Parts: sequence; structure tokens; C-alpha cells
Amino acid sequence: MYLFYGESFRLIEEEIEKIIKGNNNVLTMDLSVSTLQDVIEEATYVSMFQEQKYIIVRNANFFTSNKSKEEDIELFLKYIKNPIPLTTIIFTCSSKVDARKKVYKEFSQKYPVKATDLVNKFDLINKVRDMVFQNKFKIETETIEYILTTCQNNFDLIFNELQKIFLYYETPKKIEKADVYEIISKTLMDNNFKFLDAVVKKDSQLALKILEDLYILKVEPISLLMLLAREYRLMYSVEFLLRNGYRKADIGKKLGLQDWQINKAITNANYYYEEDLKNILKELSNIDYHIKSGQKDRFLELKTLLLKIWE
Repeated sequence: MYLFYGESFRLIEEEIEKIIKGNNNVLTMDLSVSTLQDVIEEATYVSMFQEQKYIIVRNANFFTSNKSKEEDIELFLKYIKNPIPLTTIIFTCSSKVDARKKVYKEFSQKYPVKATDLVNKFDLINKVRDMVFQNKFKIETETIEYILTTCQNNFDLIFNELQKIFLYYETPKKIEKADVYEIISKTLMDNNFKFLDAVVKKDSQLALKILEDLYILKVEPISLLMLLAREYRLMYSVEFLLRNGYRKADIGKKLGLQDWQINKAITNANYYYEEDLKNILKELSNIDYHIKSGQKDRFLELKTLLLKIWE
């Protein structure tokens, strides 16, 4: 068994691949959907062909400060004392582990645990340089540092942007800083507003794709909720005033809006019934409370809200 934790999905995947080495007998489970008991039951099942089986367990947050069911933990502690030899379990989580917890202490005494994040700039620079050279490109340290700064030292985002850079050039050559600026910076600056526009217009595929990028960027979900709340509040207010006989000029004065803002709110409101807007504003308020009180996962709450908006 193994445990890898850290914020970089890409680096965790690299560690997993070192263990699996292209093996096809791999099952992925997610503890935000399945239970620890489900994992143990799957681990104890061995096929008649006696093949080595690999189980990747995502969101293994019982190793973190999150609360877990005691009966599940006790069952797991019993399993790790006598695991199935033909089953390799790889646990992963994006949060920091809690070294004080009994389950972590007992697991780490017997099995490898590794924090995967590249914690310093020197490691990141070397990692980027290796990737560039492996793809037969050339790059100056100054350009690498610009990429790191623009991507906020987030390796997953750095990896994605490097793929864009390689595609941009098509054939290996020196990567120029001016080109990097054009490829990366403009994309990152308007992601928030593209996300907002996609959500309002119910373009679920685009919105979820941008949300994944924002997650990698470590954009705070509260800021996205504030953007959404402002937009839906504006749509509802403009529609309400129009129904009550206000002219656009009057609405502009009352709400402090320009004509283009009013026209945009009217256009966006056409995607919804009045009751929909009311319900969305209520949901935004509830989720804002849940997130600020630490009751639920921030990005999961945001995704749940999006599904309700698009129903």
C-alpha cells in the first residue's frame, strides 16, 4: 500500500505510474462516492487467475483532519495488519495529512507515505527545464521563471501551459518569452469572466472546463460565488424593475448601471424564469454560508450549485 498527498494531481499521477508501470488490471475508486468498506471489500476479492490488482483510491481524506466513521477506520486498521498480497492499494488526497491521527500513524509505520508537491522554486525550475529538453526545445531560465510566476508556481497549470507552448511552435526550437506572454497571460486574466458568462448562458461543458483550470490556479471559490451572486442579483433586479414599468434610463440611475450593463442583464435573464432567479439567489446564499462556516468542500459546493442552475 502507498499514500501520496499534495495539491498537484499531475505529480501524484507520476508517482502512481511508477508503481503501476502500464499494468491494465487497475481499478479507480473515489471516497467521496464510495466508502472505505467498499475499498476493503474490493481489495479482498481476488480473481481466479491470481493476477496482481491495483486499486487507486482518490480523496482518501480519512488520513487528513476530516472526520471519518469509526467503524470504517477500525475495519481498515484490521486490514492493514493482514493485507491481501495480490492487491496493491494506492491512496491519494489533495489535503495535508494529519500525523496525529491513529490511522495515519499505524499506516505510515508499515507503508510508504510521500508528499508530492514541489515545494521550492529550484525544484520547479529543474522540472520545467527537464520537460522542455525532453521535448527537444530550448529555453532560458528567465523565461522559465516568467512561466512559474504567471502560473503561480502551480505545477499542474505549468504542465498544461507547456503543452500549449509546444503545440504553438509545432517543431522544436527556442521558446521565446514574448511568445510565452501571448500564449499564457491573456488566457489566465479573463478566465473568471469566461466562467461567469458560461455559467449564466448554461454552457455546462465550457463552465466545468474553466472551473477545473481555476481549481488548478487555486482561485478561491468565494470570489467566484461573489461574481455569480452579483450577476444573478443584477439580472433579477433589472427584470423586476422592467416589469414594474421602469424605463432603461430610470433603471440605470437607480442601480448605477450603464446602458450596456442593462442590456446584458436583460439578455442573460432570458435564459431563466423569475422563480429560477429567486431560487438561484437562495442557493448562492446557502452555499456562501456552508463554505464560510467550513461545513462542506468549497469546489464541490460550487459544482453542486452549477448542476442546480442547469437543471
